[in-house]
Amino acid sequence: MSFEGKRNLAVLFVIAGAAVIAFIAFSMFKDAPLVREQITEEVTINGKIDNSCVIETSDSIMSSKKIENCDLEIGTKAKVTYQKALSTAEIVK
Repeated sequence: MSFEGKRNLAVLFVIAGAAVIAFIAFSMFKDAPLVREQITEEVTINGKIDNSCVIETSDSIMSSKKIENCDLEIGTKAKVTYQKALSTAEIVK
């Protein structure tokens, strides 16, 4: 087999390997959305941990969320935005 034939065979194996890896990756993460839904709602501050506030949202996957650098008091109502299934939120001003 010539050098040209060996090189073509190597390229073919690399392409086949990349296709197998891509297939496995897509089949493992088929339910994970690439772009998460962003939700805005009004909530009540339920607790504080250091400089963060803890809230409960209507997110069915992860309802409890944390707001970093929050200076609001417990019981205060705030409008927040968050991405579904993530643990953090931000106050909308």
